[in-house]
Amino acid sequence: MNKKLTLFLILISIGLLYLFNIERVIQNKLSIVKKSIQSTYVNSVVIISNVIDKYLNQLDYIDQLKNSNNQHLQYKLLNDVKENELKELSNSLNMVQSNTLPLSLEKVKVLSYYKLEDNSRVIIDKSDLNNSKIYALITFDGFSAGIVLHKNDMSIAYLNQNSKCNYTVGIGDENVPGITSGFNEEGNLLVKYVPIWQTINVGDEVSTSGMDSVFPFGIKVGKVLSINTQDNIQEVLIKPYATTLGNRNYFLYKNSNHNTIKN
Repeated sequence: MNKKLTLFLILISIGLLYLFNIERVIQNKLSIVKKSIQSTYVNSVVIISNVIDKYLNQLDYIDQLKNSNNQHLQYKLLNDVKENELKELSNSLNMVQSNTLPLSLEKVKVLSYYKLEDNSRVIIDKSDLNNSKIYALITFDGFSAGIVLHKNDMSIAYLNQNSKCNYTVGIGDENVPGITSGFNEEGNLLVKYVPIWQTINVGDEVSTSGMDSVFPFGIKVGKVLSINTQDNIQEVLIKPYATTLGNRNYFLYKNSNHNTIKN
């Protein structure tokens, strides 16, 4: 009986030891799985956090680049404006120093077209001109550009291409007289009332004659392209030197012996 009890207790002990070992193994396995899950979770959180931080940093960097680009664009525009102003000032100084133009010049700016559909007339920023006089308009590089009239409280520049832009010119070495009368369809300047008995040639240079008391003598206009001889008069086409389309800056010349507008 004692032997049986002893054997039973031994078996019970072995069984308990076996169960405890299995539990430890299970706990160890569960612990490993738990640690793996925790590690995976932590790594996932770190990766997602890094991605979010990187995205936010990229957004901040993009904003910085946009702000920097806007600043650079503003500086570029400001630099372009200053370069143009410096170029205009340099041209003005060169003109005065070379004595190619009289000194009684005043810088004026174009404000707008007089009529949107007509680019041959523009309004300039001059409000104190005499209503009864005609003024000369000259480009910064020293070429004749048109005439200026003051009416309806506005100073209106009639550019070379306008048919009402009339001033006297001299053609060639002999200063053969003529009167400008606007552009033709090809953008060339028409000069009318050239005496038929006077000899002129293609390539002759045309300058202002000063006989109208609007322009001074000798402002360059252009060169002769073609000559149309009629019964009692000649008409001449001139390739003009001045570029007026889109130009916003000119010189205004006030002749002390101004021509007076007559009705």
